Amino acid sequence: MELKQIDKTLYKQRLNRFQAVLVAGLFVVGIGSSSLYISLFGAGDESNFIYNLAGVITAVIVAAIGFNIVKEKTYMMEIRYVWKLKQELNRIYRASKKLEAGLTADDDSELLSRALIVRYFSLHGSKHLYQLEDNTLTLDDLNTQIEEFDQRLETLGKAISTDDYRPELVDAL
Repeated sequence: MELKQIDKTLYKQRLNRFQAVLVAGLFVVGIGSSSLYISLFGAGDESNFIYNLAGVITAVIVAAIGFNIVKEKTYMMEIRYVWKLKQELNRIYRASKKLEAGLTADDDSELLSRALIVRYFSLHGSKHLYQLEDNTLTLDDLNTQIEEFDQRLETLGKAISTDDYRPELVDAL
């Protein structure tokens, strides 16, 4: 996965629209299908909990089908990119114990090289994501971590870029 520069304003605008349509769709389909189920199968005095639950489940299924239809459209490109970036960063986070072990390996080992590349991507991918989502609270701390990591790379004599990252490197830790 590579870090791409995307239009932050366009991303936010499309994400807000997508979320608004998703919420409205869930609401309309959920209420509509619940009402339909109650009118078809409900018996006046009983609880309609099961029909309301069926309406919510129907709305979620319709939303999932709708998402699968639109996810490959060009309108969703920025949203899909950020979603995939978040998934990849989460995957790296879940492997953080292995990553930390790899970062303490011998200076000439292949494991250290892989761990350095993964850590570099993780730090710069997080910074990219924080900037896209205006997460300024933790950006200063992240910049400090990046500076410290860059100093370590300089000490080790390694030149790494985000283009060196491949998802298989996480599995190889």
